[in-house]
Amino acid sequence: MEGQDPNLISALFVSKGAYKRIADDFRPYHRHDLNVLLHALTTTLGVWGAIQLAMVYSMKYLVFVYAAFILLTTPFLTGLIHTIAIATMLLLTPASASSVSVAIMAIVAGYGLQDLAHYLTGEATFMSSYILKKPMLLVLHSVWLLPLVIDSVIMREFFLPWFVSRNRNITCTVVNKKSVEGLRSYIKENVPETKETIHIWPHKQSATTTFTKDIEDDTAIYEAFRRVFAAKHYDVKPVFSMNEIYVTAVGAKKEINSDAVFYTPHTDGPYWWLPGASLYRVLVGITPNAMVRTRFNLQHESFDKVIDLHEVLGFDYNRELHWIDHTDKTNTERRSLLKLHYIVYPKGWHRYGDLCASLNSKYNTWARGNFLTTLRPETMYEISMAWWIWLTTWSNAYFNLYFGWNNLVYCLAAYAMGAQAFLILTSFRHYIIYITTFAFRKPPVAYGEFMRDCKIYKTMALFHFAKMMYPKIDISMSSSTIPHDLLPIILTLVGFGVTLLATYRLGYVRTYFGSELGFVKPKWIEGFPYGYVPHPMIVGQLFAFANILLWWGERMEFNEKALVGGHMYFYTIHMIQEIFYSDY
Repeated sequence: MEGQDPNLISALFVSKGAYKRIADDFRPYHRHDLNVLLHALTTTLGVWGAIQLAMVYSMKYLVFVYAAFILLTTPFLTGLIHTIAIATMLLLTPASASSVSVAIMAIVAGYGLQDLAHYLTGEATFMSSYILKKPMLLVLHSVWLLPLVIDSVIMREFFLPWFVSRNRNITCTVVNKKSVEGLRSYIKENVPETKETIHIWPHKQSATTTFTKDIEDDTAIYEAFRRVFAAKHYDVKPVFSMNEIYVTAVGAKKEINSDAVFYTPHTDGPYWWLPGASLYRVLVGITPNAMVRTRFNLQHESFDKVIDLHEVLGFDYNRELHWIDHTDKTNTERRSLLKLHYIVYPKGWHRYGDLCASLNSKYNTWARGNFLTTLRPETMYEISMAWWIWLTTWSNAYFNLYFGWNNLVYCLAAYAMGAQAFLILTSFRHYIIYITTFAFRKPPVAYGEFMRDCKIYKTMALFHFAKMMYPKIDISMSSSTIPHDLLPIILTLVGFGVTLLATYRLGYVRTYFGSELGFVKPKWIEGFPYGYVPHPMIVGQLFAFANILLWWGERMEFNEKALVGGHMYFYTIHMIQEIFYSDY
């Protein structure tokens, strides 16, 4: 091995250069996050099968030899995690439950599904790079496969950043300014002023086709996409059939026609449920604008955007809740936009991307027809449709604003797993959101979505907790005419009260990391409990939970104590995180 210790024993156990060389060669074939995640599952399945096989044939000692070899030849953290994983597999499946057929199926499935993972993510296998030239390398590759995958997971910080809600909107300024000016001139010369918005399909007349095509291919737009969607994970391509030139109406907006939808929080499409794919609407300013502002309900207000000439704003057509309002400025020219559309989909999944684009395009055509019909509603049907568009838009918007389709899917999936799984998955999720968002603050966080999700799961956790505690509270009178549990109730409320008072002192924005995320400036907070109780928001909760265990612990079953202990554990982790990693 060039550049490394020529002594095999030293390369394996001292410098660990042999493993490092294999790891360096392994990583280029596992760049895709999904591939690594699937490998973590499939490799674990295969190793578990091999362990079961060893146990069936009373060769458990081979498992210990294997674990020791990995511990001695890989980096410390990798070896430690691997040892814990092997110990867990041994503990979870006793020898009496082992089966040759199950073990062999697990090994075969683990191997086969790894190839499927490479196929799905469009990455070549590591084995294909050496099997014809150095077939003996397969031995080390197989022995070190699980630690190699563990290394890849560590490099991705255990996928914890996936729990953070990100702001996926894109902004930039177009490079092809001449093409924008060409469209601007076309509108001035050919589009009359009317009291309704005008929609022009730019690929249906030669005067606008070339200009539009130049802007669709604008390098700045693609660079903006790549800041959000890594090239190794996603493909991006235009959806020409949805593109249009939008010219605003002249005069005041009407309250009950489909134009009113723009001033109402809304998403543009229904396909939030398409996994891994996003249809983006990209707005390009083709006239100067200082009056109309695009706002996003689930982002911080600092990300609201007034789209001026040559400026670009893109957002998820099906998921991003948005609306427009007016600033205190006025426009001297009709506000006009080029609405472009792009489909973002998993890299190499071109048929899936085409399917998603087609679904969105067909919906857009249907919705556009209804929209145009209700611009000037006269008949009872048209008036009803206008109301229906507004009402469905409003109801969908408020559901997204206060709960969200993603949370509905999560809660239904958790509920389908059974009562215990539902309790665990909805009692502690807000802590995971707190901890991961605090730890991984960049790229920018979707602040409104972050706050919404924290409040939802915190509320659910409190409901679970109240349901558990209510039957245990004894308010019957003791010999002194005082309710039996009055003192522990007061002490518990004092703890929760300290937390509520700390929240009041901070305000909601600072409570939810507004300073840490850069949305507001740091500020020294005065007034009780600050200056008297360290980290009062968390300490208050810990005091309340500790009091519950102290006074009601004897009336609680083990799993109920574990629930309280889980809350205390996560709060403690987050407090330590704040102590050591806060910016101020």
